Formats: sequence, structure tokens, C-alpha cells
Amino acid sequence: MSDLQRKDLSPAWKATKPFLNGGLSGMAATCIIQPIDMVKVRIQIGAKGGPLQVAKEIVAKDGVGGLYKGLSAGLLRQATYTTARLGIFQIFSDLLKQQNQGKNIPLYQKAGAGLAAGGLGALVGSPADLSLIRMQSDCTLPEAQRRNYKGVGDALTRIVKDEGAMGLFRGAGPTVTRAMALNMGMLASNDQASIGQ
Repeated sequence: MSDLQRKDLSPAWKATKPFLNGGLSGMAATCIIQPIDMVKVRIQIGAKGGPLQVAKEIVAKDGVGGLYKGLSAGLLRQATYTTARLGIFQIFSDLLKQQNQGKNIPLYQKAGAGLAAGGLGALVGSPADLSLIRMQSDCTLPEAQRRNYKGVGDALTRIVKDEGAMGLFRGAGPTVTRAMALNMGMLASNDQASIGQ
């Protein structure tokens, strides 16, 4: 999109677009990769065999829908984390460009914007991420210990009820740190590579 076309966008759409694009693309990707993520989680928590064997076992036990356990939480995670990190990165980038009198942002500033956007996005997405992990691993627990969440809303509500509001952020520290490192490299390098396109 040329600079002239960008100037024609309404301020509300210009502010909303990076959030909306990021969230919707992340949600579409989640629908496609959810079975792979489910198999990955099962392997990580101790399932025996290769990915295809684990997938077959999930389908045999729970049907094809078993590969999509936790999808509601995965979609919420993308609607929060991906939406926030991509939108925040764009806001920070626009602010930095203004500070640089409209010149391209140096790579180190893009890296800083990616680091901050990734951390803030992960913090926003942590409750959904926790719900996703718990929903995906629930059926591997002994029957008496299973939570049997009905969906992401039930998971979030019960976590708050059982563990308090801060329970929603269990494991957030490592999640935020990982997202900061990942987005510092990913968002900065992607933005740097797109210069001149």
C-alpha cells in the first residue's frame, strides 16, 4: 500500500486494522494447526509413539473431535495474544517512526518494539493459554483428577473460582519471556525485510 493510500484510511480503521488482521489470521491458523498442536502436547506430557501413532490413539479414543479439544481456548488465545502483539507492535512502530521524523526505524528500535509487544501480548493472552494447556492435557489425568472443562469460558471461570484471579496467570512469567524473545526477532526481522516492498 502506498503512503498516499495509507493517508486516505480513516484514523479508526488505521488503528484497528493491525489488531484485526493479526487476530483473524492467528485464529484461522489455529483452526488448521490445532490437531498438530494437540498431538504435540500429548507427546510432551508422555504419550508413547510418533506423531501419527499418537493422533491415531486420540481419534480411536475420542473421535476426530479429540484432535480439536481446546480449540475454543486456542481461538481465544489468538484473539488476545496475536491481536495484541501485532497491534501493539504497529502502534509502537508508528510512534517510533514519528520520533524519527518519518524515516525508517533502525533494526534495534524494531527489536525493542517487538520485545515489548510480545511481552504485553503474552500477558494479555496468558489466561487463554493456560486454559488451552489444561484443556488439551485434561484427558491424560486420572479420571478422578480431570477437570472436564466444557469450554474456555468454563475453564476461565473455574480457574478464578478455585485459584483466584491470579490463578489465570500461572506460568505467565516464562510465557511472557518466551514471547518477548520470539517477537523481538520475528516482528523486527519481518518488518526489516519488508522495507522497500
